[in-house]
Amino acid sequence: MNHKILMLFFLVGILLGISQFVLAGEITKEQVSEWKLETQGWSIQDHIAAAYSEEEEVQSLEDRIQQLDKRITKLEKKPYFDPKGFTRSSLKLLSSTLEEQEKLLNEKIAWHFRQADQAKLTQ
Repeated sequence: MNHKILMLFFLVGILLGISQFVLAGEITKEQVSEWKLETQGWSIQDHIAAAYSEEEEVQSLEDRIQQLDKRITKLEKKPYFDPKGFTRSSLKLLSSTLEEQEKLLNEKIAWHFRQADQAKLTQ
């Protein structure tokens, strides 16, 4: 008897969960209006300026990643400077984190350029 009740609750939970999961993936009108409010008032020059400023950040991140990679390769060539590998692993972790930030900034740059192009088309 208890197994049937548990199975019933389990199935009802799955049915409710699936519908919520499907609805969570859809873009609602509220999300679109929030996006319009965020970008409202942005001119073509604003998007281009934001893209160029983020490109400068990407350049500084690339320089820092290159410095970290040089330190990592130096430690790999001379492992006796880091016998347990703690420094090397932390540098690799920091490098991968900075690479993720760089990817995110590149996506933002592309978004700004797309918005500027779209604004040019609508004018």
